[in-house]
Amino acid sequence: MRGYVNRRGTSLLASPIRLLAIVDVVAQGDEAIPHWRTGPVGVTGASGQVGTALQRRLDRLPNEVRPLGRDDDLAAAFRDADAVVHLAGTLQPRTPNSYRAANLDTVLATVAALAGSQAQRVVFLSFLGARLDAPNSYLRYKAEAEDALRACGIPAVIFRCGHIYGPPTEPGPTASAFVAKSGKVTLLGNGTQQLAPLYRDDVVEAILHAALDPEAPTGTFDLAGPDAMTAEEFARLLNSEPIRMRRTPVVLARLLGHLAPTLTPELVDVMLADTVPTEDVTATGRLFGVEFHHLSEVWRSQ
Repeated sequence: MRGYVNRRGTSLLASPIRLLAIVDVVAQGDEAIPHWRTGPVGVTGASGQVGTALQRRLDRLPNEVRPLGRDDDLAAAFRDADAVVHLAGTLQPRTPNSYRAANLDTVLATVAALAGSQAQRVVFLSFLGARLDAPNSYLRYKAEAEDALRACGIPAVIFRCGHIYGPPTEPGPTASAFVAKSGKVTLLGNGTQQLAPLYRDDVVEAILHAALDPEAPTGTFDLAGPDAMTAEEFARLLNSEPIRMRRTPVVLARLLGHLAPTLTPELVDVMLADTVPTEDVTATGRLFGVEFHHLSEVWRSQ
């Protein structure tokens, strides 16, 4: 069964003895998965695209879910939590929010709140291309946030994700931007930039294994969909009817990043760039019990 199989987070390079000990278990209703952590899970950014889906998935397990917003007491929520999932962050901050406040300061607050907690695992969603010397402040702050979590003293799993999309009923911000309005899709650039769209529910399953399975590995992992495609191909797969493509020249797109109220230079830069993994995401999926969905499977009815 796709998405609910517990592969115990064990590498295929594990010893034969460990491999013989693997038991695939399917989660039904609110049954506990053997050996998984059953204590509370704190989730920052719980109202976002991934956070709402994660809450629904956790509701099927015995763990208490603690969704947390900007003004909540993180230290109190984390104190007796088994795991913390940090989802707070955005590629499109709205004033008075900023890239630093949304993507770094929220992580620093999580790190401070973890001090003295009994959390056994912290999971963080970063972005492909995050690096400390990135000229793009979104990617730079994501990299700084990664470093802060690695140094916090709690075993951390960091997923550097590609663009995440939801199902047709809940497409999410990325897919919504590629769904035609009045039969037309506007692309930033010429549409040849490469993407590896990642299904939201696959992200949720990876997070669950990372947070709750004691045998899941820690570290930093690329997480992306199984198919690389151009931005234009992504748009065509999301739309069942013929669509018209309006391509925005790169120079104009970058100018609009400074002028258009719904865009930022950082967002435009990310959308113009290739966003594909440099690692074998299939191997990562095996480590975290995920069999990745193809976009055509999720949106086949459209």
